[in-house]
Amino acid sequence: MYSIRNLYASYGKKLILRNISVDIPPGLVSLIGPNGSGKSTLLRVLAGLMGYSGHVLLNGQEVMRFSRREFARNVSFVMSGNTLRPSYPFSVREIIEMGRLPHRGIFTRLTHSDIDTVNQSAKILGITHLLERDIMTLSDGERQLAFIACSLAQDTSTILLDEPTSALDPDKSAKIFSLLRTLADGGRSIIAAVHDINLSLSYSDCYIALKGGGVISHGQKISGEVLHDLYCAKFIPYHNDERNDSMWRALPE
Repeated sequence: MYSIRNLYASYGKKLILRNISVDIPPGLVSLIGPNGSGKSTLLRVLAGLMGYSGHVLLNGQEVMRFSRREFARNVSFVMSGNTLRPSYPFSVREIIEMGRLPHRGIFTRLTHSDIDTVNQSAKILGITHLLERDIMTLSDGERQLAFIACSLAQDTSTILLDEPTSALDPDKSAKIFSLLRTLADGGRSIIAAVHDINLSLSYSDCYIALKGGGVISHGQKISGEVLHDLYCAKFIPYHNDERNDSMWRALPE
C-alpha cells in the first residue's frame, strides 16, 4: 500500500520525522508510541496534508503527485477528536454528506445512491438518531463517530485515523475496532494511530512502533522489550482466554 523511503518531515524548523523507511502493507495497521513520537505527523504525511523530503508512495505513486480530488477518492483521514472542533453548526447528516464530495461536484445534488451511502454509514456507526442534530451540540464521542461515518461515506480504499477511540467509552471503542477489522477483511487498508495497545493490537494485522520521530520496530507480534523501549516501563504479559493471545500490563518503574 504505502512505501516510505528516507522520510523527513518538519513543522517549521522543528524536525519531527527522521529518516523513516518502512513498507506499510494492506490490512489493519496500528501506529503505536508515546506522545510526541510522530504518529500524528506521519498520518498527516500519508494523507498528503504536509510537505516532506524523501519518498512516500501510495500504490506506487508519489503522494504529492496526486490531484487532490483523485487522492480524496483513494484516501480518507479522520483527525483526532481533539482537533475535530467545527465552528459552524452543520447537522450530522451534512457532515457525513461531505464524504461524498470527491465523487461529485460541490454544487451537484446528492443522488439516491449518495443518500443511501450516507444513511448506511450512519447506521453502521449507530448514529442514525443523531442525523439531524447540530454537530456543535454533540459530545466529543458522538462527534468522533460522526466524522468516522463521514470517512465511510467517502468510500475510499484506504482509511487513516488519528486516535479514533480517544473520546469513546470502552464498548464503543471495541465496536470501532471490530468495524475496522471487518473493513480490513473486506479489502480496505486502514492505518490507525492509537494509545490503547491491547485493544488495537488484538484486532490489527501488524504494528509500527515510533519513538523520537523514527520507527524502532514493526511486525505482527510485539514483545515486552519493544514496549519497554517505547514507554520506558516494564510490561508483563497475561493471557487473553477469549482471543487466545497475550495482552500487556504496564508496571511503574
